[in-house]
Amino acid sequence: MPQAVDLTVIAPMYNEEDSVADTVRRIHDTLVYFPGTWELLIVDDGSTDSSRARAEAESAKDPRVVVLGYKRHAGRGRALRTGFAAARGRYIVTVDFDLSYEPSHILRVHDALSREGGPDLVLVSAYMPGGTCEGVPPARLLPSKLGNWLLRYAWPQLLYTSTCIVRGYRREALQQLALTKDDKEIHLEILSQAFEHGLAIEEIPGHLRPRTRGKSKMRLGPTLSSHLVFLARRRPDLCAAAVGAVIIILGLLIWLAR
Repeated sequence: MPQAVDLTVIAPMYNEEDSVADTVRRIHDTLVYFPGTWELLIVDDGSTDSSRARAEAESAKDPRVVVLGYKRHAGRGRALRTGFAAARGRYIVTVDFDLSYEPSHILRVHDALSREGGPDLVLVSAYMPGGTCEGVPPARLLPSKLGNWLLRYAWPQLLYTSTCIVRGYRREALQQLALTKDDKEIHLEILSQAFEHGLAIEEIPGHLRPRTRGKSKMRLGPTLSSHLVFLARRRPDLCAAAVGAVIIILGLLIWLAR
């Protein structure tokens, strides 16, 4: 049986050849200040460039860096589930490979999880009070804020950000979840099941910056659409009320224009 470690960091990777060395270096430099044992799991989500070879070169330098993956691109959810299955950590933190949230968030998430009486899940939010977004293009930021604002109505607890990958989990809490999603919808699947199991969820402020290397894989239209579909399934009453309100408003506008 593999020896357990105190902390696992999971970083899904897809066509990030320009970022590999920098990402590994920045995470390593951050975890120098971590007092326990750790591992970094790089999960290759079917990259078609030299990302995997470069990640394996980093792994050859440090056995704490482990490369996992598969040949065909499947999506962030599959990458996360692959990492979860292999993780040996008591606490597990997931990050964006481009580190648009500084790796110092890893230690902050761990501190929240490991404190006495701490939560089962920790979410990092740039949209909550105390969070910041610096230099993020409005075309990316506004749809994300809108989607997360709508998703607040899906949960029994106020959550400012439901879709950020930068999160932390207690191992025993994560093991209660039966995850199946292969795409970014896994973030909503995790929260749905966490609430169903009565897990304690806490948000901490995050600081989002634009990536400095590579190209974003985010597709705003499909992402926002999936959020709306999820909300419609979870809160059909709310969506019906919203549609009704729109119809009434349109009717009033038409009547006033006569």
